[in-house]
Amino acid sequence: MSEADRKPVPLWMLSPKDESEINERQGKFARSKCKDLLMAFTECNRGRLISTSWACRKETDDMMECMLHYMQPNFREQIANAFIEEKKQLILKARQENAELQKRAQRI
Repeated sequence: MSEADRKPVPLWMLSPKDESEINERQGKFARSKCKDLLMAFTECNRGRLISTSWACRKETDDMMECMLHYMQPNFREQIANAFIEEKKQLILKARQENAELQKRAQRI
C-alpha cells in the first residue's frame, strides 16, 4: 500500500451523494440506538391527534434527547470515516480488477 492510500480522504472531497449517504447512515444508526424510545413514542401517539402535545411530552423529550445525542458531530465523523474506508476499499478492489484485466488482455 502506498503512502497516498494510507492518508485519510478529506471530508470536503465527498460528493453531495456521499454526504446524503452519510446522513442516511447516521439517521439509521441513531434510530437503531434509540429503538425502545422510538417505540414508546409511537405507542403513546397511537390513536391521538391533538392531545399528543401534552400527553406524550415525556416520551417525545426522551426520544428527542436520544436522537440528538446520536446525531452529534463525533458520531457523524465516525460514520463518515467508516464510509470513506469502504469507498477506498472499493476503489482499490476496482483498480486491482482493472490491472488483472489488463494483464489478461496483454497475454492474449
